Amino acid sequence: MTSQERGALALSGTLVQAVTRNPLAEPGILGVSGGGALGAVLLVTTAPMAGSWGIAGAAFAGAGVAAVVVFGLAARGGFGQNRLVLVGIGVQAATTALIGLLIVITDPFNATKGLTWLSGSTYGRTLTDTLPVAGALAVGLVIAVLRRTELDLVSLDEDTPRLLGLRTAPARFGLLAVSVVLSATAVAAAGTIGFVGLVAPHAARALVGRRHTRVIPVAVPLGAVLVCVADLIGRTVIAPAQLGAGLMTAVIGTPYFLYLLVRTRR
Repeated sequence: MTSQERGALALSGTLVQAVTRNPLAEPGILGVSGGGALGAVLLVTTAPMAGSWGIAGAAFAGAGVAAVVVFGLAARGGFGQNRLVLVGIGVQAATTALIGLLIVITDPFNATKGLTWLSGSTYGRTLTDTLPVAGALAVGLVIAVLRRTELDLVSLDEDTPRLLGLRTAPARFGLLAVSVVLSATAVAAAGTIGFVGLVAPHAARALVGRRHTRVIPVAVPLGAVLVCVADLIGRTVIAPAQLGAGLMTAVIGTPYFLYLLVRTRR
């Protein structure tokens, strides 16, 4: 896995945290990661001979369906932060339950392949596999930079953007759509890798402040560094075997998440 997937997850997390104004939010909170994982596991367990591009296509399709469900249910509230988060958590829980069901009822060999994909393995990824993510990241960066002022406004409160003439619902929808595309392409390329979208934006804001004109160019490379470190540890800690990058980012990210939770409560 190259830096494109890592950067895409970091940028997606930056957008989600700004729109929801939730410091504990990450791309998975929209249910997109779960939808992508469900699509990939469904194909792996029913068509074990499917190639990497087929699995990536199934993951992207699953992420798209999950995004349509979440956006459809959250649209009535103008994509308000509370409704959006609650709907996203519900969809994520549903996809997790369905994945568990598929793992239980399928052939053990296929289940192992599905679990390997869920761990966020970077094994066997080539430059060709990363081209869709590179394209999505390039477009996402351009949009995020051009709409950096909107990001700053929607991350403040409900009233300030309206007083300044910003239509909050369309602004939220556009930014969330970019986040969904980034997260879906990253999941399709490398499986589910958690906590990158949570940790990288926080670290960037700690370094350069809350203005997104500075946060965005810092968060993307920080996300790349985080997964590089996780991938390196996963490849060496039990060599010659290896642990999935998704597992290692969870090991690194979970203590940081608990720290953020305690600090937020204070």
